[in-house]
This record gives sequence, C-alpha cells and structure tokens, in this order.
Amino acid sequence: MKSISKLASNYYFNTFFWNTLQKILNAVVGFITVPLLLKYYGAEQYGILSLATACNGYMSLLDFGLNTGAVRYYSIWITEGKHELLERVSRTNITFYAIIAIINAMVLCVIALYGRSLFSINDEQFFQLQQCLFIIAIFSLLSWGATNYNQLLISDKQMAFTSKMQTILVFVKFALIGLVFLLKMSLSLYFLLLTAVTSSLVFPYIIKCKRSRIINSTRPGWFWSDFKKVLLFSFSVFVLSLFQITATQTRPIVLGMFSDSGAVVNTEFRIIEVIPSFIIMVAASLSSLFLPKTSELVVRGRNSEICAFAYKWTSLTTIFSCVLCFPFIISSSEILCAYVGNSYRYLSPWLIIWLFTTLLQVYSSPSYALIMASGKTKVLVIISAICSILSVGLNAILAPLYGVGSAVIGYFIYIFLSLICYYLFYYKQVLHISPKIIFSTFFYPVIYGVLASIITVFLFKISNINNIEINYRIGYVLLFTIKSIVWLSLFVAMILLKKIIIIDFRQFCIKTKFD
Repeated sequence: MKSISKLASNYYFNTFFWNTLQKILNAVVGFITVPLLLKYYGAEQYGILSLATACNGYMSLLDFGLNTGAVRYYSIWITEGKHELLERVSRTNITFYAIIAIINAMVLCVIALYGRSLFSINDEQFFQLQQCLFIIAIFSLLSWGATNYNQLLISDKQMAFTSKMQTILVFVKFALIGLVFLLKMSLSLYFLLLTAVTSSLVFPYIIKCKRSRIINSTRPGWFWSDFKKVLLFSFSVFVLSLFQITATQTRPIVLGMFSDSGAVVNTEFRIIEVIPSFIIMVAASLSSLFLPKTSELVVRGRNSEICAFAYKWTSLTTIFSCVLCFPFIISSSEILCAYVGNSYRYLSPWLIIWLFTTLLQVYSSPSYALIMASGKTKVLVIISAICSILSVGLNAILAPLYGVGSAVIGYFIYIFLSLICYYLFYYKQVLHISPKIIFSTFFYPVIYGVLASIITVFLFKISNINNIEINYRIGYVLLFTIKSIVWLSLFVAMILLKKIIIIDFRQFCIKTKFD
C-alpha cells in the first residue's frame, strides 16, 4: 500500500512539476522572443503571424471534444485491461484525425486563395499570409496526428513525458530565434521551420506509445462502432467548448477584418496578450488538479465537503490570482516599455483591463470545476452561447473605434456574464453553496489588492521615482521589481492582519461564552 501511495504521489508531483515548468518556460520564451521578432520583422509583418495562427487556432474546433472524451475512455480501458478495444479505437482515432487534418488543410488553402477581401491588409501582407497558411496546411497531418498519441500517453499517466518533450521544444524554438538573426531568415522560412519543429512531436510520442506497449500498431483503423461511444460523449464537451473557443480564438480574426489596420492591430493584440497568457498558463497547472477532486466530491454527494472545497479554494485562488495580476496592473506602463519600448506605452489601459479579466477568470476556476463535475452544463452552454455572440459582436462593432481595445472589452463581457450565471443559478440551485460566502472569499482579497496598489502607487508618486528619466530597459524591470515587492509586502500584511483579527475575535467570543 505504501509503495502504491508513493507511486501516486510521484506521479502527481512529476506531472505538476513538468507541466508547470513547460508552461512557464514557454511563456518566458514567448515574452522574450516577441519584442525581438517585432523589432526584426516590423509590426506589420509580425502581425501576419498572429493572423495566420489565429485562423488555424479556430480550426481546433474540429476536434469535437475528443481531447477530453478520448482521454476519459482510454483511461478506463487501460485500467480495465481492455487493450484490444483500446487498440481498435485508437487506430480509428488516427483515421478520424487524418480526415480532420485534410479538412483543416483545405479550409486554410481556400482562405489563402480566395480570402483577400476578408482582411484589412495590403496585397504584400496578404501574400505573406498566404505563405503562412500554406505552410500550416502542409503540416496539418502531423500536427493532428500527434493529438491521438498525446491522448494515449496522458491516459497511461505519462503526462510528465509529454511535458518533457514540450519543454525540449521550447528550447528548440528559442534556438530557432537565434538562427533568425544569425542567418537573416525571412519571415516565411522562420515560420516554416517553426511549424515543422512543432509538428515533429508526433514522432517521440509514437515511439513512447509503442515502447510502453500502450498500442501495437499505428496503422489507421475503421472500427466506427467502437469509436461511436467516444465520439458521442466528446460531442457534449464540444458544444460547450465551441463558444469558449469562439470568444477567445476569433479576437485576432475579428480585429483583422473590422479594424482600420489589421496587421498593426494584431501586433498590438499579440503584445498585450503575452502577460495574461503567462498568468493563465501558470494558473492552469493548479486548476488542472481541481476536476478529479470535484468529481469525487460530487459522487459522494456530501454538501458540507462541496461547500468547504468551494469556499477554501475560491479564497486561495483569489489570493493566488491577485499575486499574479496586481504587480503587472500597477506597473503596466513599465512592463510595456521594458518589453517593446516607449512607443507602446499607450496600450497600458487595455492591458490593465485584460489583467483584471484574467483575475476574474482564474479565481472562478474551482467553481467551474464543480459545475463541470456536476454534469449539469445545459444552462452554462446557453449562457456561453449568448456571451460568445455578444463578445464577438462587441469586438466587431468597437474595432474601428477602439482598435485592440475592442477585443479586450468583448472578452471582459464574456467572462463577467459567465460569472453572473454562476451566481444567479449554479451556486444556489445546482451546487447548493452560498453565493454570498463565495463572493466574500473573492471580495476581501481583491479589496486588499486594490488598497495595496493605491498605497504603492502613492508612495512611488511622492518619492518622484516614477519621474526619473529611464533610458534602459533594465531600469523599467528594476522599477517593476521594486513596485512588486512593495505591493506584495502590503498585500501579505493585510491578509495576515485579517487572519489575526479573526482569530482574536473568535478567542474573545469563546472566552466570553465560558466566563
């Protein structure tokens, strides 16, 4: 029993460690490489990369939720020892993803050949976009093929291996940036090599699957009767993710279609996207642990345990999201100046709004996990559909007026209305937890974060540190670091002070009662 427990703890530790490391490294490399490539290729050319990857990103909807459904059934069959069934379904999954890859490639080629009128870019920029779309289309088969083997490895509790491979990939991508400057690569050649390197993950995945004897064959199969069960379950997951992906992945596309300058605005979007994406990546390593636990709680049906989980983890994730978001909020101008230069300081207000939206998104992750575990997602699907349509619509309407800000406003509306749905319906009627307590566990840490921010900004203002002329990026980084330390000290002091007051008050009540 001890050895089994030890193996389980090693699995969770290794998975969490490598998954977190991979995400942090990926975010850090992205943070470093964006200004380098932006300076080398220019804002307009680099914006084309964002537009091309956004067009392809929306094609991930063709997965139809299989990334969740396949893992669920693969895990069950591995546990039950149904290796023949696993083999048949995984081989059919290869066929399914091959069909999806062909459709993906065809759609991208159609956009490349006939989509000139869709985007507000000039002929030279569209020619660059065409090349990027054709490159993605060529590697579609390998990219989609890797998905099936990734699902098999995760189901066999080998997510640490996939995270290790992705970590190696991050270093390869960083080395590729060095080659750009060394060999003076064109944008098309860089994108070709980047896509080829990313798609090559399929090969170590296949080797690992065969060596681990998860599967014996990589030949495509045609066992649709066995595959149907997985597909039907996956489709229910797909309906919900459809609207979530629409709200996120269409933002650069809508900006490219409705703003006055599609390439430049997409570059601005890419610049302010990096920090919120980094925060979400870090938070995802924590939130990925919620769903197994919440599923267990829902099966037990003990409302006291569900309430305890919801209140405790909402409080902790709120504090965690405050620590991640507020330092960047109070130093948004310094971060942008250090990142891409003074000329992009004007994006600071939009970055602040996006960071606050990210805070809302991260803090609600325990609640979202409980809702998904309950299986009662019908209302959530309807609300997500309405919010998604409003988000995309606002982005399109406001794009000519606010540029990149329209995407920020649209996404804030999507997250905010989703939270309203949680409070008005799910907390009380489905999960049977108190909306007031959930709100209080969110409200107080955020208020402390705001107060700490006001004090920090005031201290730096009266000290005239912000007025010092800074000519070097290292100066902005140093200023951000000092501000963050001051804010964190104030925030932690307020949290600890509240706990001390609560403990003293409880002891006073107990003492009074016995006296």
